[in-house]
Amino acid sequence: MEDSTAAAVEAALAAVQGEWRELVAWAVGQREADLRALETGLLERGHRVLRALLGAALAAAPAATQPVAAVCPACQGPGWRLGQRGKTVQLTLGEVPLARACGYCPACRQTWAPLDRQLGIDQSGRSPRLVEALALLGTELTFAPAAERLAWLCGVRVGASQLAAVTEGAGRTLAAQRAAEAAAAFPADRAAPVLPPVERTAPWVVVALDGVLVPHRDGHREVRTGAVVATRPQDLGGPYRLPWRYVVHPGDVATFGRLLWLEAHRQGGGQAARVIVLGDGAHWIWNLAEEHFPDAVHIVDLWHAVEHLWAAGRALLGDDEARVGAWVELATARLKAGEVQGLLAAWAALRPKDPAAFAAECTYFRNQASRMRYDAYAAAGYPLGSGAVESANRHVVGVRTKQAGMHWSAAGVAGVLALRALLRSGRWEAWWEAQPPPVPLAA
Repeated sequence: MEDSTAAAVEAALAAVQGEWRELVAWAVGQREADLRALETGLLERGHRVLRALLGAALAAAPAATQPVAAVCPACQGPGWRLGQRGKTVQLTLGEVPLARACGYCPACRQTWAPLDRQLGIDQSGRSPRLVEALALLGTELTFAPAAERLAWLCGVRVGASQLAAVTEGAGRTLAAQRAAEAAAAFPADRAAPVLPPVERTAPWVVVALDGVLVPHRDGHREVRTGAVVATRPQDLGGPYRLPWRYVVHPGDVATFGRLLWLEAHRQGGGQAARVIVLGDGAHWIWNLAEEHFPDAVHIVDLWHAVEHLWAAGRALLGDDEARVGAWVELATARLKAGEVQGLLAAWAALRPKDPAAFAAECTYFRNQASRMRYDAYAAAGYPLGSGAVESANRHVVGVRTKQAGMHWSAAGVAGVLALRALLRSGRWEAWWEAQPPPVPLAA
């Protein structure tokens, strides 16, 4: 060990000797306590020791003690040396006061400190790990309970508004990155597209898409959701948990379509032997499918089609649920057998109780007939239902954004949903590790 490092170790040990002695004395004194009390006390006192150790170790860091260069690292203009200035750093262990060398740029009107840059702390003094913890809790829970969980787990107390700002800001940063990827993949100036790497390949890629209404401050708006998986035919419907990836976009259909195509590309859509697109009867879904997945197998969710059979049955027979149920059962069997054209021909001779409603359902089946070849789909082993994306409407979007009393801003919901899609897609750790500290929080 070098002399300077050895001296720093001895200095740090001396600085925390009192805290270590107190911790050991407390633990010995509690040797007859139950484990809950021991663990709680050790966590609280252990954090105190670790904070003191960190402060002592960083006090001797060159970035804390050596004078800064009189040049602003942001604009490269002349700056002023301010000497050492104090800052409270917020960690998942609690708060640590630090003194570090600082400079000031009169042009940028900002103070800088080399130690801050080395540690990756933001202007508020939050460590990267704390920022990630705040965002993770805010992604999973409403903001006030998330702040309470942080206090219980780490002993760190922050306000719900700070937790919301960090969560939504990190999510907006992620959403902006995804938008930049889409812009590079679909350049407006006809330049060569830049595509992200393919994550995995499989014989089939399944793409399911849907929409769900989310309460905003100016009313309900539709959030569009996509679920994508690269899979083998034998894994569909089996016990194997498929690695679904999710795309959530609260904005326009065109942007959602590009983001969804990019996710299909990541899952090997370009190399797959078969791409299968599933959705309900919404026009925007099939317009998007024709644009981005024209060579895919397009399938209307069977259970959505059966819902329309119920609507047609009620329009035909009225409120007699027994008769309607029997009619729907027979019609469903024919629909599964691929006889949608036969059904339409038979329905043309009927005299419904509600002609307008029945005609609307006939139009629906006529428009979707090419996507209802369920006998051929079943024979090929294709999925017939879009349950994955309907589930995503609930577990990615709904459980976080549709609770009682919630009314989101457009920017806020975009940030939270971007992070929820990241988390549910199994990409949380990889994304956070790739961010340069301090993690940028978009305004």
